[in-house]
Amino acid sequence: MPHTDTDRGRHGTIRVLAPGCRSLFTAGLATALGRTPGLEVLPADDGAAGCPDVALLEDVPAVPVADTLAGLVRRLPQGPGDRRPKIIVMMRDPRTDRIFAYLQADVRGFVCHDAPLDELVTAVKVVFRNEAFLPHGIALQVIDGILPYLPKPASEIWPHMDTLTGREREIFALMASGESNAEIADAFSLSQKTVKFHVSNILRKLGMKNRIQAVARASGTHRATV
Repeated sequence: MPHTDTDRGRHGTIRVLAPGCRSLFTAGLATALGRTPGLEVLPADDGAAGCPDVALLEDVPAVPVADTLAGLVRRLPQGPGDRRPKIIVMMRDPRTDRIFAYLQADVRGFVCHDAPLDELVTAVKVVFRNEAFLPHGIALQVIDGILPYLPKPASEIWPHMDTLTGREREIFALMASGESNAEIADAFSLSQKTVKFHVSNILRKLGMKNRIQAVARASGTHRATV
C-alpha cells in the first residue's frame, strides 16, 4: 500500500528512491545511504515498494532536462493516492541553463556528483522539509544567472546622484513620481520658489534639460524613488 505521512512518522524514516542509472557508483551510493539512520532506500526499479519521499536523479547533459524528469516519473508509482517526491539532482557538470530548467520544473535540491555522503544526507533531509538545498558552487551560478535581469543600482542609472543633497534627493523622488512643484512644496512645507530652486539644481547636477526628461528617464528605469 502507498506510504503515508503517518507511516513515516511512526517509523521515523525518509524513503529515498535510488538513482535510475545502474552503475557501481549508484549501487555503492544506495548501500551507503541505506546504512544511514533515518533513511530507507528504495531500489531504482522497484515501483511496487511505494511512493518515495525523496528521489535522487542523475543529470545527463546529453539528455534534455524534460526527458530526464519524464524518465523519473515513469519509475514512480502511479496510484491515485501517490504523491510526487521531492527531487535532488546529482550533477557531474553543473550547467547554468540546466540548473534553471530543473528549478523551473520545481526541483529544489542539487548536489555535485562528487559530494561527500554527509552532504547528500543533509540535502535529503533539507528537501524533505520542503526547503531548498544548493551547494555553494551551484548557488553562485544561480546568483550569476539572475543578476543580469535585476534592475541596475541607482548609482549606475544616475551617475551623478551622489552630488545631490539629502533634500534634493527627496524632492527628486517626488519629481520622478510626477508630483508638481506645488505638491512638492506642500509635502515639505516649502515655498514653491524654494522648490523651483531645488528642481533647477537637480536638473543641472543630473545633466537633464527639463523635469519631463528626468521623469521620463526615471519611469523608463522603474526608479520612481531613489
